[in-house]
Amino acid sequence: MDRRTKIVCTLGPAVASKDAIVELVESGMDVARLNFSHGDYPDHEQNYKWVREATDETGHAVGILADLQGPKIRLGRFKDGPTTWETGEEIRITVDECEGTHDRVSTTYKGLAKDARPGDRLLVDDGKVGLMCTKVEGNDVVCEVTEGGPVSNNKGVSLPGMNISVPALSDKDIRDLRFALELGVDFIALSFVRSPSDIDLVHEVMDEVGRRVPVIAKLEKPEAIDALESIILAFDAIMVARGDLGVEVPLEDVPLVQKRAIQIARENAKPVIVATQMLDSMIENSRPTRAEASDVANAVLDGADAVMLSGEISVGKWPHTTVRTMARIVKTAESMGGVPPLSHVPRTKRGVISYSARDIAERLNARALVAFTSSGDTARRLARLRCSLPLLVFTPNPEVRSQLALTWGAETFLCPQVDNTDEMMGQVNEALRNMEEYTDEDLMVVVAGTPPGDSGNTNMIRVHRLGEKFPGESDTDESARGAKPSSEQMAKARRATKLEQSKVGPSPVKGKSFSKSKKNNS
Repeated sequence: MDRRTKIVCTLGPAVASKDAIVELVESGMDVARLNFSHGDYPDHEQNYKWVREATDETGHAVGILADLQGPKIRLGRFKDGPTTWETGEEIRITVDECEGTHDRVSTTYKGLAKDARPGDRLLVDDGKVGLMCTKVEGNDVVCEVTEGGPVSNNKGVSLPGMNISVPALSDKDIRDLRFALELGVDFIALSFVRSPSDIDLVHEVMDEVGRRVPVIAKLEKPEAIDALESIILAFDAIMVARGDLGVEVPLEDVPLVQKRAIQIARENAKPVIVATQMLDSMIENSRPTRAEASDVANAVLDGADAVMLSGEISVGKWPHTTVRTMARIVKTAESMGGVPPLSHVPRTKRGVISYSARDIAERLNARALVAFTSSGDTARRLARLRCSLPLLVFTPNPEVRSQLALTWGAETFLCPQVDNTDEMMGQVNEALRNMEEYTDEDLMVVVAGTPPGDSGNTNMIRVHRLGEKFPGESDTDESARGAKPSSEQMAKARRATKLEQSKVGPSPVKGKSFSKSKKNNS
């Protein structure tokens, strides 16, 4: 895999066709984001199907992320349409249901009059319009406009520093979560996380549905920054959502929060996404600003697992150009190296084994690190080390294969369940035999657990030469092994890979065949 940092793309009207999504994958998309703040269930279901079809067609494993809206606070509707609040005006925000006027408009947050205090700040439309509470009268919060500007229906409202009393999941979020789980998504992103316990209700709903998938904590609130380490430990991954975060905390703090969050997440082998306004100008323009290119490169050099595109893809004029541009920036940044090392040497059994495997591979000048995993944990522990060698991950679990689309550097193979370590080595030989990059003399450092299939039991490092033959391999002409395959052989292998992918179902495939996630060379 030429590019190690993954790219998350938000689907929307600008890419609402199977062909457009296939082109996104070919351009560099690794994870597709379904934004439940917009669109309806038929839209999300159709996009889900197109992504799965694109995976089958391209051979590149693409994860699907459902991003819940969360308890987003919004203004109500203005009966006469958009208006402009001038600095110094008095405006009333009410919890009563009403038709909005220039001077008084409702809010979706019915606890506002109870929670607001004189001096509290209210920021509308990502901070473009600023208000300050001067007093509370009944159900109305009376505000002075401190920074004027245009406002319109359903604009978001942020309440920085205000201790608001809203649940982690709204009723809409619970409905959306059930729908997404039943649809088959690979990740759930939870908005406006404030404490580690926010994951508990998500898990309750998952258990009711009968399906657990990784939950991503979106860092958008000051409370989340205060509880950062415990949130990272409780959740499966994090997203540095810089849009709302930049409204809730001082702008100058956002880059520092990003760096700290990435480092702590890596220390704990948790994937981390950096999101919001990364190539924002490409919503309209075919080239990003120099500052945006630097921003993407900085996230890569900080050690992020993934970088995310939002409106640039969902409603942008240049969605495919944007993905290709981001992929080029990422590859160039990665070529410079310089990702900070872990702050401490791992002390757990699985951590020490992964750390030692990296050292062995580098000292032996091995060609790749190989992980066999049923849960993805071994791959993530190797990935956090940011080794320069390829990371080849074998799993019998299709869901894990899709989930590893978010993990830095993971190049995945869907393989049959094996019974012993010799069969593991046979699968490595079988998978890599017709790949141009490898020969029979190449050394692989393999990390796995024995007995195979016992999740969480990483306990083995093995140095394997590709020329060794093991049980579970197909009989081949030994004289041909180690030779570079012809272009015709490579084309035949690619067609066979596509055919095998079409046969892979939800349970492990028995036999000697395998499916590989094609390299995304964007």
